[in-house]
Amino acid sequence: MNDRITIKLSTDADRQRIHDLAELDGKRAPNGDVLLAEANGRLVAAIGMDGTVVADPFERTASVVGVLRRQIAGERTRATRRRGWLGRLLPAS
Repeated sequence: MNDRITIKLSTDADRQRIHDLAELDGKRAPNGDVLLAEANGRLVAAIGMDGTVVADPFERTASVVGVLRRQIAGERTRATRRRGWLGRLLPAS
């Protein structure tokens, strides 16, 4: 994929596009906060904070999905550091 890729956090306005992409991929749409990958403004992949991925099966999206996965992993690491040692002992809310 040689398109311009934009990574962004979804908003309520993106919900229908995420569900449409999930339907195209034959999977369930991710819930909650979702990180999106757009190629030239067109949604090609999405990942939920729980790691649930949907992607356009008619596009080469493996590298884009890899970027999304690394971004989510980085967010989890930063969240753990922000919580500190006490936060790691407490259950996530």
